[in-house]
Amino acid sequence: MVREIIGPIPRGNDLHDREELIRNMWNIVKTQDVFLVGPRRYGKSGVMCKMYDKPEDRFKVMFIDCEKLEDPYEFFASLLVEVLKNKSMISKIKDCTDSIPLLPEAMFNKVKENISEIELTQIKIKLRDTIERQWKEESLRCIKELDKLANKSNETILFLLDEFPSLLKHMIDNRKYAETRLFLEFFRSIRLDLNLGNVRFIIAGSRNIYTISRNIPQLLLDNKEISEDEITSFSLTHVFNDFRKEMIEPFDTKTAKKFIVELFESDNITVKTDIVDKVLNVASAVPYFIQLLISEIKRHHDGDITLEAVEKIYRERILGPTCRFYFEYYEERLREYGTLNEKCAKAIVVELSKAGKLTRDELYNIFILNAKKKDASMFDNLMSDLEMDFYIKLDSDNKYSFASKILSDWWLRWHTVSRNR
Repeated sequence: MVREIIGPIPRGNDLHDREELIRNMWNIVKTQDVFLVGPRRYGKSGVMCKMYDKPEDRFKVMFIDCEKLEDPYEFFASLLVEVLKNKSMISKIKDCTDSIPLLPEAMFNKVKENISEIELTQIKIKLRDTIERQWKEESLRCIKELDKLANKSNETILFLLDEFPSLLKHMIDNRKYAETRLFLEFFRSIRLDLNLGNVRFIIAGSRNIYTISRNIPQLLLDNKEISEDEITSFSLTHVFNDFRKEMIEPFDTKTAKKFIVELFESDNITVKTDIVDKVLNVASAVPYFIQLLISEIKRHHDGDITLEAVEKIYRERILGPTCRFYFEYYEERLREYGTLNEKCAKAIVVELSKAGKLTRDELYNIFILNAKKKDASMFDNLMSDLEMDFYIKLDSDNKYSFASKILSDWWLRWHTVSRNR
């Protein structure tokens, strides 16, 4: 029985559905790297953890959370530590320490049964210090040798890089613009120039990696790191064009309804069809929003769960001060767009939340009024970012609307609406 999981990553039976997506990803990584794309709270980390917890035959799976990593040295050190944590990999690597100077025999003597997290941290620090001196050369040699080892065993080493875009964001925040570009180009060369056949990567993250890269120049301008005449392009199109993009979607209607029923049944609560439909209408088939709404309904309903009770809880709890912090992330994300794009994005989402639906031309007019200029390319990029970050969607009638009723209502609740059209 599925349980409510609001904060932590859903694992085991708590990850509802996604079997088809996971099957597809296992098939893809046999020959290609994967870029798992989707907005925050759609279940990307849950999918990756499921692959880590239940790997297919002949796969050695390593999971790396990149959320707090800040440079290439720490990134590659984390990869190696995960390799060292895999007992079957250790025995293979011990036989070729001469070809991997980063992993000398003395280090393996420290890697014993039931090694503690403190000991692993110490090893990671040592590895990071070693890698920093010649991080490109050392990392290249190490990945190459790991690929050879996996090939000898007829296995594939699969690195799951969760929150990978956050690593790039941290590097940019630390004013390491040139190093970020060098790292990404080098990461590409590892995958392609070495012709890796037995090492694969799946990357994913809450942040839109293309938004981060596209807005680097504007962020540098805002922070007075560069001047207007120093702006250069920072395109990720060629950096990740070898990845197969897999999109994680909201649940389909049938799956979402089953999920809603099971969440209520986990507390022995039986609800009528109209309640299921109401929850689905508000939460837009997004697993996290469904969980959040049902959690509040269970905690605060008084007696029978009626449509009126659900609406009251939705207005007073979900959209109220108590749950406001659950959604502030979506507003904070806009700050990563740069000052001008942030201003335009806020104007667009505020007006859209009030109007319900607007045409592209209407949204472009809002953009022009706030940007104080006509720039179709800039507008196209902004619209793409807003779609990727789960603000808006293009409907079948060729008009834009909010991707989620909850987010639309939240913007109306907490932001002053000014008519820009």
